Amino acid sequence: MKLKAAAAALLGAVLLSATGGCSITDLSKDDMLRPPKTMGDEAEIEKLISKTAKGPYTLKYPKSGSYRSAIVMHDLDGDNVNEAIAFFREKDGAAGVHMLVMYENDGSWTISDDFVNETTDVDSIDFADIGRGKEQEILVGYATYTTGVNYLTAYTYENGSTESIETGQNCSAFYCGNLDNSGKSKVIALSLFSPENKAKATLLEFDDESKMMFPKASAPMDPNIVSYKNAVFSDLGDGVKGLVVDGGTSNGELNTQVIYFSKQRNALRNPLYKERAANPTQRTSAVYSADTDNDMKIKIPTVSTLPYNKDSGAFTAAEQVLWNNFSIEKEALLPAQRTAANYNYNYTIKIPETWTAGAFSALLNKSGDVMSVCEWNSNTAGAKLFDIKVFKVADWDKGEGVDGYVLIYKDNRYAYTFRNYSAQSELALSDNEIKTAFSLLNNTASAAINKPS
Repeated sequence: MKLKAAAAALLGAVLLSATGGCSITDLSKDDMLRPPKTMGDEAEIEKLISKTAKGPYTLKYPKSGSYRSAIVMHDLDGDNVNEAIAFFREKDGAAGVHMLVMYENDGSWTISDDFVNETTDVDSIDFADIGRGKEQEILVGYATYTTGVNYLTAYTYENGSTESIETGQNCSAFYCGNLDNSGKSKVIALSLFSPENKAKATLLEFDDESKMMFPKASAPMDPNIVSYKNAVFSDLGDGVKGLVVDGGTSNGELNTQVIYFSKQRNALRNPLYKERAANPTQRTSAVYSADTDNDMKIKIPTVSTLPYNKDSGAFTAAEQVLWNNFSIEKEALLPAQRTAANYNYNYTIKIPETWTAGAFSALLNKSGDVMSVCEWNSNTAGAKLFDIKVFKVADWDKGEGVDGYVLIYKDNRYAYTFRNYSAQSELALSDNEIKTAFSLLNNTASAAINKPS
């Protein structure tokens, strides 16, 4: 099956500022665009870049992650004053990409250091306290000439001086986050499979004595994943945090892997991936892991199709999205919430816990503007429980064909409504239960929000 394009808006958890990724993009016309002339601090910073370049140059913009500007402002030393990091390439390209670190000194900007890297592109930049002190280190992924591979670099800034920290690490993406509530960040580097690299996750830590980052542990990952679509750190319980990663395969499917460090085993774990065994989260719909109930824990989706047959009079059946917690103790998924999803109009209906599997279905008409939730008996659609119907706002406001329908929610495009038929059914829901079961999917890639009228 092809990914359902409309589902891409479904609950893609917002990536933390600790995200990064790798892609390789050759110089293009867009790269040659220069920003308009600026004033104040930015104007001074541009003068320093110009002076360092000693000729025409091109600003380089990180291709992924949370920081996409060629000039990034960030407080590196915890004094509530921002330092500046700028990426540029001299027009002839001979010297590779420069990373210029600058700080404000007595009202003017001063260069701390200029690091030159033999690459054409910056993939991502992030900041994290990896354990040296109160400072936040600079972590940068630079693209290489091999697709899907970049090299990770790290730098520390203190009192106007910047030094590089050796990592020796190639990766396809890196993510920074707190795994053990210590207040210090760990770096997890993810590598996609290639002829030169195994698919794996590597936990990196900083060693103060050697002034290096070293691989503390690694775990194999699914070699069929060709890109990382969504990644977020989450509380997994028992004081453990992990990285929840949604990845895409070459045939357009998705699955989820959970990376965490087990102190009991003294090992990095990825229990949802098992060689020669199917990942239970494998899915064709673009449904991403998310905190669906605001409990600060990421839920992992598993997707299945509700019962359907051609004689039901419907075009197709809705998909059931089962949202699961990840159990550290069992290293398995524990069901938390079931929903029936209508990707055509980006909403879900929460399925009551008392409804047993196989006793109900949710059927969609051809246009997708009506979802009919009904009883299901021995492969046959039974009594209709309720309809969710979506009207264009203009039609709803005019009252065209709206008899019997009750408004749940209205935005500037659609009116989401329901009609309750289920008074005599054992699965009957009240009007208020239907309203509160409805969730509109948020197209800003954050968790779904309930919007009862």
